[in-house]
Amino acid sequence: MHNEVCVEEIDFADIVRAGDMVLWGHGTSEPLVLSEALMRQRSRIGRFSVFLGPTFSRSVLPEHADHVSFTGYCGIGANQALYAAGAMDILPSHISQLPELIEQGSLRCDVVLLQLSGSNANGLHSLGVSHDYILEAAARARVVIAEVNDQAPWTFGADELVGLRIDHFVRSSRPVLTLPARPANEAELKLAANAAALVPDRAVLQIGIGAIPEAIVGALDNSRDLGLHSGIIGDAVVDLIEKGVVTNAFKNIDRHVSVTGMLAGTNRLYKFADCNPALRLRPVRYTHAAKVLGCIDKFYAINSAIEVDLSGQINAETVGAEYMGAIGGQVDFMRGAMLSPGGRSIIAITSTASNGTISRIVSRLPVGVVTTPRSDCDLVVTEWGIADLRGQTLAERASRLIAIAHPKFREQLELDAHSRRMR
Repeated sequence: MHNEVCVEEIDFADIVRAGDMVLWGHGTSEPLVLSEALMRQRSRIGRFSVFLGPTFSRSVLPEHADHVSFTGYCGIGANQALYAAGAMDILPSHISQLPELIEQGSLRCDVVLLQLSGSNANGLHSLGVSHDYILEAAARARVVIAEVNDQAPWTFGADELVGLRIDHFVRSSRPVLTLPARPANEAELKLAANAAALVPDRAVLQIGIGAIPEAIVGALDNSRDLGLHSGIIGDAVVDLIEKGVVTNAFKNIDRHVSVTGMLAGTNRLYKFADCNPALRLRPVRYTHAAKVLGCIDKFYAINSAIEVDLSGQINAETVGAEYMGAIGGQVDFMRGAMLSPGGRSIIAITSTASNGTISRIVSRLPVGVVTTPRSDCDLVVTEWGIADLRGQTLAERASRLIAIAHPKFREQLELDAHSRRMR
């Protein structure tokens, strides 16, 4: 392996220049040895910038803003603390737009840090747990540094690695970041049952991670011949594959193969993915592309949100003044489901938050942040039922959404709907 160095030998002051933008693999694919070393050496570089996806580590902290300007497209994980401290700016972008922004130069990528798996029997490395937009960034970067982590699973799908210029290699052996889901509560389990009832046999699923998506996946035990095409998957998907519920046998593209952009679970998921030809990691340009999603028969997009207003507008980004979510791929997948023959889009949320004191069905979005416009909203599901908004007027939408709100908030929502002439 050429240009191999120990991490202790990397002097980032010789690599990163003042004013540079540094980008690394997002979520579980963060190359921790490199990102942690960069933050330790930040004071020797001069002020530079870092672009973040979802951050599940503690490699970046608000105090690092003394020498680093952070930009991100989401407030997930450690990014919440950065935003709350005024240390991170937000790029409001669909994740599907990021590769193009990189290639156009709107999102600069001067130095790229990426995590690779160890090599397989043919001497080839893989991108491990996430494909995302890292290769577009690496293609435009002045310097590319790869952390070769022998604990990362070897996964199929990164044929583009062949011929990629990498300037420095660092070997590591440390656990890949994990993201175990917490157990679902009673309301989430009821919600999951309602959402699962909407999914027909032979549907192709896109589903997120966390307690609600994992509960929905768990409620699909009796389904047959489901397919998988998702931006991210967690451990619960392994259960469905091993039980023979997800077979991908009737997918009209990528038949017999589960497709995802990122693995975000525990070692169980990573072990399942290791050298598994029936699982393929694909880039954002494929997993989130409207031209791909629209060609998948019976594509069912299942996503969550922070709140939905009575017209069907969706906020998946902010709680008050705090940025906690993302535009991410929600609109990409919802619009893809609308283009899909037989496809549907499901927004799954519990009816309340903050121990039942706040309704997630609201008369209007309070902070003016609309992640998904009402024209793209299809099915909304809570533990109280299902609101089918497709083709419905504003008045009928309000009626159906009030019916699935928590009973203690329905009277006020009715009054609000009347005052807004929606009833």
